[in-house]
Amino acid sequence: MSLVKYPLFQSAAARRTVHRHGANCVSDLCFLEEWASGRAKSSAANILRASQIRRTNPALVQEIDRTLPASTPPRRHS
Repeated sequence: MSLVKYPLFQSAAARRTVHRHGANCVSDLCFLEEWASGRAKSSAANILRASQIRRTNPALVQEIDRTLPASTPPRRHS
């Protein structure tokens, strides 16, 4: 059995979620933090992905926005 190394998440919400759900959600969590912090490119595909995640996990999105470090202003997920 190999040890899965997770990326360093900025928000406590993402860290808790990956420990609960495992490696299959790492990509979405990384994207969600990049989107919330404004680092993700604002393309049609990314906008659709952000809105899909927002619809299916509204509490997670709000918590990530709340727990991002203060140096990164939150971005709206619409």
